[in-house]
Amino acid sequence: MTTFTFVDTSVLCELLQVPGKSSPAKAAAARAEADRRHGAGERFVIPITAVIETGNHIAQADGNRYEVSGRLVGLLQMALSETSPWRVLLTGLGPEFLSSLCAGDSTGQSLQTLAAARVGAGDVAILVERDQLLAASAATSVQVWTFDESLAAQAAGRTSR
Repeated sequence: MTTFTFVDTSVLCELLQVPGKSSPAKAAAARAEADRRHGAGERFVIPITAVIETGNHIAQADGNRYEVSGRLVGLLQMALSETSPWRVLLTGLGPEFLSSLCAGDSTGQSLQTLAAARVGAGDVAILVERDQLLAASAATSVQVWTFDESLAAQAAGRTSR
């Protein structure tokens, strides 16, 4: 059984060492955890939300944005090649996606309620992408890897069929 793991912005920022969004100790721990997970056969999915948020963090960072954005581009190119454990889904961001986003997807709470509880639309969008993968594929185990406690709490609700 292959486990698909959606990698949140908080983890991507550590793996890419985004200035102001990463610390050396946490980055090293994230790399070690990524190696462990990859060794266990997990496939990493980069949600489009995490690509956009991470790109924005890089653009706003103090430091060598060119070097860090090169690491992001390299990671995305690996994902597109489908020769690494990294994947990018071609999520349809149409009416169904927006409807699921507004409904709070599988959290049982609306986006309005979640936002009031400090769960961002980007986090809910990651849950929508996760649930779209579960619904449209043979995947039986899909996780969200995050350092964000609010997202982790919401993601724990649905990880399999």
